[in-house]
Amino acid sequence: MSEFYLRTESIKQSDILNLSVVNAADKNILDALKSNEPCLLEGSRGTGKSFLMRIAELELEAEDNSCVTVFVPFNMSSLITTEDNLQFYHWMMAKTLKCLLNKLRKRGVVVSNLTANILSNDESGSEETVEHSLSKIVKSFEDSYKKRVPIDISSLPDIEDVKEAVQIICEDNSIGKIFFFFDEAAHVFRPNQQRQFFNLFKDLRSPYITCNAAIYPGVTYFGDSFEPIHDCIYKKLERNISDSDYLQYFKDIVFKQSDLSLREEIDRHRELFNTLALASGGNPRMLLRTIQDLERFNSSNVNYVIKSFYRHKIWSEHTDLGEKYKGHQSVIDWGRDFLETKVMPRIEEYNKSRKDKGIEESTIYFWIHKDAPEAVKESLRLLTYTGIIRKVDSSIRATRSELGTRYEIKYGCVLSLDSNPQSESKYFYKNLSIKKFIEFGKNHPSYSGSENIFSKDDLQYEESLRSLLNKPIDVLIALTNWQKDKLKSAGINTIEDLHNNSEENLIKNIYGVGPSRARTMKNAATAELLEYISG
Repeated sequence: MSEFYLRTESIKQSDILNLSVVNAADKNILDALKSNEPCLLEGSRGTGKSFLMRIAELELEAEDNSCVTVFVPFNMSSLITTEDNLQFYHWMMAKTLKCLLNKLRKRGVVVSNLTANILSNDESGSEETVEHSLSKIVKSFEDSYKKRVPIDISSLPDIEDVKEAVQIICEDNSIGKIFFFFDEAAHVFRPNQQRQFFNLFKDLRSPYITCNAAIYPGVTYFGDSFEPIHDCIYKKLERNISDSDYLQYFKDIVFKQSDLSLREEIDRHRELFNTLALASGGNPRMLLRTIQDLERFNSSNVNYVIKSFYRHKIWSEHTDLGEKYKGHQSVIDWGRDFLETKVMPRIEEYNKSRKDKGIEESTIYFWIHKDAPEAVKESLRLLTYTGIIRKVDSSIRATRSELGTRYEIKYGCVLSLDSNPQSESKYFYKNLSIKKFIEFGKNHPSYSGSENIFSKDDLQYEESLRSLLNKPIDVLIALTNWQKDKLKSAGINTIEDLHNNSEENLIKNIYGVGPSRARTMKNAATAELLEYISG
């Protein structure tokens, strides 16, 4: 099978547009990302948030030469641990300004000494010295997980000074606007970081700056000063399996990365491909992963992969979150148990009874009362983050006109319960009805035990981070076995070993690895490493 790009970070900027597939819903999101209003793009892991922001970035620069786009990845936030109460805000500020100066230099934009002085909070800065100072601050924060040491942030400017400097840069260089694209906006299990991020997101607003950011469903904390309804355009990246263009859209995505042999196989076995596409529940990464796992494109292999991935792997990855972040383990484990042992058996029973009676109805939906215990809602929020379930809508009336929230379970998770998923899928999908759902009232007995679960936010984070960094590189699924063996041969055995090695060290210490391969290995490894650390 073809090898696919599973993460945007692994794709060269020059290849983004060639690999893009854009439907009407995506176009609507891209229009929002390119507008003058700030935009938040919400989506589960692997749905393509970063990819769409990269497309928007490229299209903006192609359509309007007077705008400058700055892509700011925040995936290193997991490693920040200092005594500074506003550590994340200060790191973000330094990181954002560093990325801005880097982009301006590449565009040939001149930053005057006056502007450099404003950005450096002193009177002796030049563009080069300011960028060096910012890089030093960023590096100090990102190394702070090793030991807590005071970090000198005296050279960081005030937010109003930043906006003044940006205005001067724009006016001096005929720039209409600077668009910031923030990726991995904040660590999903550190609410304090997220609140600081949204403070910066709002603080940066000016006639010369537009901010866009990718966020996750269910686990984003906006704080008291930021209101999504009033302070931004809020878009959700969801692909509904009932959409008329769904199957063709995902076929186009796969074909963009497939060789001729795989494309011919898919055309010969279109129903098998449709089963895999529907099973992914609108998640491109899950579809690409399951196709990549196929030894051959036939019924037996498709059945095996669906059962393996949607019965086991997807659940294991959810459980891994609890093992990484001990403070959340109880709520994560309870949520999985609730879904696997309470919700899904009832859905399976409902579907079987309907089929036995010859009634053409099936469901992958369930409903939770609006007054269900808060711990239950928290466990479901974490399940939306990993993409096992999707919040469809709220304030839906069920039996006795009670109000609640309707959720969708990943199609593949329900389908995988069947002994022959690929042969069942066509009938099951045809009879799917969003109007049919399993109900769980506000005091349902299935909630038993939820009163004992809780999460601790940052309390155990540092201990969890240290445990993660000590894990072997074998846990990084995006690395090939060849890459892992080569890294181990160079004495790089743990996640921390890998993080601490530069491309130059890889070239020097691994036989047969030159600059190009070292860059590829380091980029793939870093992207996987940081996603593993950040949840």
